[in-house]
Amino acid sequence: MSKKDKINIQKSKIYKHYSCSQIYLYVANFNLNTNYLIKYFNISRTTYYRFKSKFNLLSPVDIFKNNLPIPTLPLYFSKKYLQAKRYFNEFIRKYKDFCISYSGISNWIKVSKQENVSIKMIRKIANENPNVFKTALRKRKKHNLSKKHNKFVNDDLVKMNYKTPNVIGVDGTNMKIFLEDKNSYKKLNCLISYIWECQKVLAYKFDKNENSNSVIKVFENISTFANNNNKKLIIQSDLGSAFANENIFNFVKGNKKITHSMSEKGFKHNSPTESLNGWIKQKFIKSFGDKFKNLNHFLNTFEKFIKHWNFMKEINYNIISKKKKN
Repeated sequence: MSKKDKINIQKSKIYKHYSCSQIYLYVANFNLNTNYLIKYFNISRTTYYRFKSKFNLLSPVDIFKNNLPIPTLPLYFSKKYLQAKRYFNEFIRKYKDFCISYSGISNWIKVSKQENVSIKMIRKIANENPNVFKTALRKRKKHNLSKKHNKFVNDDLVKMNYKTPNVIGVDGTNMKIFLEDKNSYKKLNCLISYIWECQKVLAYKFDKNENSNSVIKVFENISTFANNNNKKLIIQSDLGSAFANENIFNFVKGNKKITHSMSEKGFKHNSPTESLNGWIKQKFIKSFGDKFKNLNHFLNTFEKFIKHWNFMKEINYNIISKKKKN
């Protein structure tokens, strides 16, 4: 280590905090000479006495002479860390019911507070507060293809090109919830559509199972979105019977703004949607659990969750867009 580096380290606040802590402990434990230790650690007397005053510490000499218990000295935290912790606590107070990632909080601070806080620092704060921070563990799920109706199967327009613009992915996921008014579990299928580009949820529909009625409702919302924004959209789905049937075929045929694309047999060309379905399910259950007063309570809670999901995805998308422009 060069002399210049050594001087820079000794000027740092963390070094001064460490030195003052060590001096205090040496005096309290062994009654060593304070002036000698100050000279050894190369700090000023003013720095040491300010340290004692700041944390209202008893005289270490009195502690040694009277055999008093040595207090636990505070750890060093930078101003940036303390500010980040305040932002973290503010986020938790506002969105305590939601499950969110470290990067999501970091992006929220960047957008809301116009300050950069690293994901590493957010992770450190979260690890110190495990009871208030919720995160989701992703679980992989195998998706089985149902029987196909070849007559109504469309070509795969997307294939493995996940960066294809204006793609809306549609897929279903099963959710098992406990309803207190029925005192029993209920299994529901949620058909969800995502905008691939920004990962926002465009539309969703709950039913007993994945069927053409749910698909029609979701496709209608996608068609409305396409017309309102004057966009031509590609709807990417699997080859399930809920998608490959006459009703869906005729609906798409009558709408000029949407085109229906289906993944080829044996390929996970709809994997971005399947992945997001997994995240949605895990994050929702982690945030709200699986027990609800009644079905309406569950549906209202899920709607609230989706609004928050879209809000956070909009923030992430805007940040990424700005970086690409710069």
